[in-house]
Amino acid sequence: MKRFNLKKGCLALLMAAGFVFGANAQHSDAQDSGNEDIKFHVVPVAGFRMLHIDGDNYLFSPSGSLQFMLEKGEGSSSNMPDLITTRISYAQDIFSEGIEGYDETNFHKLGLFGKVVSGKNSFILKIDGRGANPFESYKNFEGLLMYGRKFIDTDSMSLVFGGGLAATDTGITIKDFDIFVVPLPMLYFTYSGNYFSTEFEWIGLPDARFVLFPENMFRIKGEASLAGFDLPADINFDAALCCYPIKEGPFKDYFSISAGISHNVDKFRIDIDNSVKYNYFCAYGEISATAIGVRAGYAFAGEKMVSSNGLRTKEDYDGGFYLSIQGMYKF
Repeated sequence: MKRFNLKKGCLALLMAAGFVFGANAQHSDAQDSGNEDIKFHVVPVAGFRMLHIDGDNYLFSPSGSLQFMLEKGEGSSSNMPDLITTRISYAQDIFSEGIEGYDETNFHKLGLFGKVVSGKNSFILKIDGRGANPFESYKNFEGLLMYGRKFIDTDSMSLVFGGGLAATDTGITIKDFDIFVVPLPMLYFTYSGNYFSTEFEWIGLPDARFVLFPENMFRIKGEASLAGFDLPADINFDAALCCYPIKEGPFKDYFSISAGISHNVDKFRIDIDNSVKYNYFCAYGEISATAIGVRAGYAFAGEKMVSSNGLRTKEDYDGGFYLSIQGMYKF
């Protein structure tokens, strides 16, 4: 009797699950193509990440979110906005042996996002909280209230431009008064072509993504974003060569195998005066089947920075094994 190959079995299971989810999503999209007055969707997302810190100390990061979407169908006579969506999210970072010099081992991330689109107008509300004790102070929370208007809307290009207010711990003080609310621009741009597609979003901190040869079997994907303004350490980026082995049929864009390199920034707020940040490079391989993705690699050439009462100290972070799993489904 032949022995069961665990790697091949897991790969086959991942592909099968991805195809099933993809087929259901395609069926759902096909149903949505009708002229129903109102379409309602629920999108749950779950994730898990692991990073080796040092010795027997590991960082475990489970996360989850739930998104609700209410969308007006084509040809609908309803007076409701074209789109109403809201998302709640929660994530936790757990150090198996804590952070040297501190007692805290668990760190929380809370998120609330809302968006309303009516014609060419978009309204966005975003609230994020983080820290070992996120409700300790208002400085642990960040809020955005934005308005944007669509100026370009074609088959290959769109542009939304606007602005709003951000409420956050800016670090700006005028005559012993903390400046907590500042104006910010809002920009959202997309372009899609046969050889190149891109998406740029500036809602709070900028975030950009691109794909070279989006119709080919082999594609180059990249993205970059800011985690803060301590440059260049706060730059997140990811670049990968992706292979889509299924050339034809409804599943040709559903399954991919990738190899890439990234630079990641992880921040942990202990209290309003103390925080720890890790930034590191990561070489990885990834298998993605639309609704399920698994990424594994090795972190290296990193740095650990501790901020305590306005003073910063840095030390090398040698890195270690890295794993990320994410799954989602659209009801």
